Amino acid sequence: MQALIIIGHGSHLSAESSAPVYAHAAAIRATGAFDEVRECFWKEEPSMREVFDLVEADQVYVVPLFISEGYFTEEVIPRELGLDGPAPSVTHRLGKTIRYTPPVGTHPSMPRMILRRAEESAGLTGDEARQAGLIIIGHGTERNSNSAEVIYRVSREADQAGVFGHVRTGFLDQEPEVGEVLEGMEERRVVLVPFFVAEGWHTQETIPDDLGIHRPAVSAVTEKDGRTIFYAAPVGTFPEIAQIVLQRAREAGARIPASAAVGGASGV
Repeated sequence: MQALIIIGHGSHLSAESSAPVYAHAAAIRATGAFDEVRECFWKEEPSMREVFDLVEADQVYVVPLFISEGYFTEEVIPRELGLDGPAPSVTHRLGKTIRYTPPVGTHPSMPRMILRRAEESAGLTGDEARQAGLIIIGHGTERNSNSAEVIYRVSREADQAGVFGHVRTGFLDQEPEVGEVLEGMEERRVVLVPFFVAEGWHTQETIPDDLGIHRPAVSAVTEKDGRTIFYAAPVGTFPEIAQIVLQRAREAGARIPASAAVGGASGV
């Protein structure tokens, strides 16, 4: 038997934080590719420390629904699950073989998904987009420099695609802060795409409040200081993320039928 465990951060502040984890897990469960599909979290129940008690399979694939290879994926998750090391790693314990994969956020399709999210949010023509700016918003942390590296890499690749005039990077918890980046943009139209997993506290409260823009529940468009600011939904809510989870597990050795596809897989 083989099982899939999808790990999310979770939140005590926003119930929406765990929604993508459950949605992607449900989509994968419906394919029948795994005998068991379980969800667990850092800040919600079921916790990481108890998830193996819920799994009967002896072959287990653990995929973190996180953006970066950083503090949580390299330190917290291996510690909480009792793994032998960060991804990619194989651990034998509790009568199980546990294969731990890289996070979904480092998948090569992310620049394309961010550009698609930006285009859908702003609805600009090709010429208008080339005159507009794009800011990719990451969380960032001073605990682990790897957290920001994936954000910068994705930003570079999105910029090289030439869809938007300029692509910049801003963070919540490290420099450069997103507000400073926005102030430095010369374009009159700017699209903000949170490189986050969920519509949680940061995307619905922290970012809009810090920037003085409308929250998504009210409007995705704000006119401010002579600019039109388009605020997109986070990338992690794309249905296609479920297919990336499947790909991560397949890369780690999971036996997944070629017919198992979820979330518009052709676009991944």
